Amino acid sequence: MTAVRGFVLFGVIATLMLVVALYVPNSLPVHSDFSAIYNTDLALVNRVPIYDLEAVEAIAVKASGLPPEKFFLARFPYPPWYALSTFYLGLLPAKAAGTLWFEINLLMLFFSIWFLTDGWEGRLRLIAFPLALFFLPVLGALSVGQYSFPVLLGTSLLIYSLRKENAALTTLGVVLLTFKPHIGALILLSALLYLIVNRSRLALSGDVSPVEGFGRRAIRSILIAGGFLFIVGFIADPAWPIAYPKMLLNYQGEGNVSSCSECASLPVWLSRWFFDGSLTKAMFIAVGLLIIFGVMFYSIRNTLLKSPALFLTSALLITLLVSPYLYNYDFILLLVPFTVLINTKSNLTQKIVVIVCYLTPTFMIALFGRPGNISLILVTIVITVILLRAKNSVIDFRVNAA
Repeated sequence: MTAVRGFVLFGVIATLMLVVALYVPNSLPVHSDFSAIYNTDLALVNRVPIYDLEAVEAIAVKASGLPPEKFFLARFPYPPWYALSTFYLGLLPAKAAGTLWFEINLLMLFFSIWFLTDGWEGRLRLIAFPLALFFLPVLGALSVGQYSFPVLLGTSLLIYSLRKENAALTTLGVVLLTFKPHIGALILLSALLYLIVNRSRLALSGDVSPVEGFGRRAIRSILIAGGFLFIVGFIADPAWPIAYPKMLLNYQGEGNVSSCSECASLPVWLSRWFFDGSLTKAMFIAVGLLIIFGVMFYSIRNTLLKSPALFLTSALLITLLVSPYLYNYDFILLLVPFTVLINTKSNLTQKIVVIVCYLTPTFMIALFGRPGNISLILVTIVITVILLRAKNSVIDFRVNAA
């Protein structure tokens, strides 16, 4: 009966979202970032291999009604199963599809907050939803139709499912992290490491508790899911294992990508200050930063491994500190450490610092525009320092597990 109610509720929500998308006027842009996934889905439903850029562009130009010389095909540098999960957008007019994608991202945001605030007192949990929505990078990501929300949801879901020891939800969380690999990969690897290390600890101690069984089930399920994703990718493009990496290599050679002119990452800022500002130099800087922050977090590994929330948050922060190719909307992932650190046994001063960190980027970007993006890096560094001091201030998040 519960499953039936769930399907009915899903059907009602999906129908309402579609009605809003088709009939409610709005001013959402459909020729910005959203166009990448829309044109890819348009190719998909017309049985065009999604990484055959010439064929995709031909379909997209025809649908846009623009002269070919005025049309720009935004690349979709994501794995094929991302496009397969949104194929229905290609069945709708661009405006309706853009609205539906906005609604889907909004839903992923709210589900993320729901998972992150599990166990919170009701009033505080209710306040968390609008607070997340008005974090400026979130508003920016929603407005242009960006693609980071599955990674936010996947991380939030993993924090919840690892604490609850739910293998199915753990697998779903891992799958969502693969949608945007350059920001989800390290978090994914940390989740696998958490499962392996905790399982090994139990095996060495001779404990055959259900936790060990959960780890085995979760890892097996993740491997099966990985095989499934590899196979279904051929539906989107029969040559995807070759065509996708080739497209990524060509994509990285484009001027706006190689210069990373709009990137908001720490390696790129350091590259601008000390070198030529290129993404190439930033990648070398990123390697150095990865070693530095990796050693720092390794020094408190025993504390972090006590809690999936802390362990995954540490991987997320390392990603935001060392990944060169980050835009300000990728910093929506900061919602995870904000909620995790608020839910710790810390003093009032630390909680105030976290709140200030939440508010600062919104004001800085609103006042200074793109130069205000540096506040996102500074906030990430402050949050990292707080987490590195976690040994004396945090609780084991598993104590509330059901």
